[in-house]
Amino acid sequence: MPLSSLSSMQAVTLSVLVVEDTDSERLYITQLLRQFGWLVQSLSNGQEAVDYLAHNEVHIIVSDWRMPKMNGIELCQIVKNHQLPPFVILLTSNNQTADIVLGIEAGADDFICKPFHPELLKVRMLAAMRIVQLQHHLSRNNQLLQQGLAKESALLSTLKQDLVSAAKVQRELLPRSKTLPRGWQLHHEFQPAHYLAGDLYQCFDLGDGELGFFLIDAAGHGVAAALQSVSLAQRLSLERTDWRGLSPQEIVNQLNRELSDPDNTGRFVTLLLGKIHTQTGELRLCSAGHPAPLLLSETDCAPLSLDTELPLGIHAAVQYQDQLIRLAPGARLLLFSDGAYECQHPKFGFFGLERLQTLCRNAYSLNDQDLLRHLSHALKLWQSGTTQDDISMMLITYPSANYANTALEAL
Repeated sequence: MPLSSLSSMQAVTLSVLVVEDTDSERLYITQLLRQFGWLVQSLSNGQEAVDYLAHNEVHIIVSDWRMPKMNGIELCQIVKNHQLPPFVILLTSNNQTADIVLGIEAGADDFICKPFHPELLKVRMLAAMRIVQLQHHLSRNNQLLQQGLAKESALLSTLKQDLVSAAKVQRELLPRSKTLPRGWQLHHEFQPAHYLAGDLYQCFDLGDGELGFFLIDAAGHGVAAALQSVSLAQRLSLERTDWRGLSPQEIVNQLNRELSDPDNTGRFVTLLLGKIHTQTGELRLCSAGHPAPLLLSETDCAPLSLDTELPLGIHAAVQYQDQLIRLAPGARLLLFSDGAYECQHPKFGFFGLERLQTLCRNAYSLNDQDLLRHLSHALKLWQSGTTQDDISMMLITYPSANYANTALEAL
């Protein structure tokens, strides 16, 4: 691009400050730059320049090196501390390498050795102008970026607060009481992978010596899975489901027919739902693709032998069936989501169902709450500080025969 074209390139939009103690040279340089089209102000030393910069915006400084009161090097050191410092061209008769190093270290951006040809000053000024325009362009973009980041940060903060509030609401849907009728006990552990979980469970007194319970595990985790599990938990509440009049298989079949996948994303839900007769220990259980619960006794820990069907939401024509199991007094029934055994260690691989059984067997002497804490701690260690999936565990304990005899004697 010819110099004639460059000279008109937004030169008037940039302000130039000439700092020169020699009157004739200051007047010469000032007139020269004005001929080129720049807005030029001139001062006679560095201190005057510092005072001027305190109240005026300057884009390019053309300064002599040697001046009274404050020289060009000292001026450079001060202006380079500004948030958006001006471009500084030092005019000097010092052309030694040590002088150039000293000027660069002080913050000078360019040098012109005296005496100089006017065209040399012009092309150096045009180069400085391009750099200044680029700096201001970057500065404006940076401001816009900072404003955008501030908005994003505020939005994320709001979303985080919403998630924390939603997580509290979700926890309100979990069982509150440990004590069930006729001495039965309920303990549970709930570890969402994120703020919200796709797992939910509940156990409640149905009256007439029966308990009802369910454990839901919606595919995935996070908000979408949580909304699905909460919706299903609400559907399975005592107010909306006829727990007393329907068998587990009838409830599960109803639920499967109603379950929809509005986004057609292949979402499904595993479910374990059952009813227990608190006097006889009769357990009627229906599984929709859910892991079989573990039955803990003094001598063993093994999964219940269950036939399981597809998870809910895969095929509306699936017919789920009840399975009948008789629990013995003192038995503990551990229901859990797949996160309790599918978590992975970076070195040792999957936790595995067998390891979960072994832990339960070895820690059988612990009371119910301590047993769950022991399992929860082991799973956290196995995940090495990561959160891989929601983990839910619900331990239902049948009172021992001694408890039952004591209760009868008290009647």
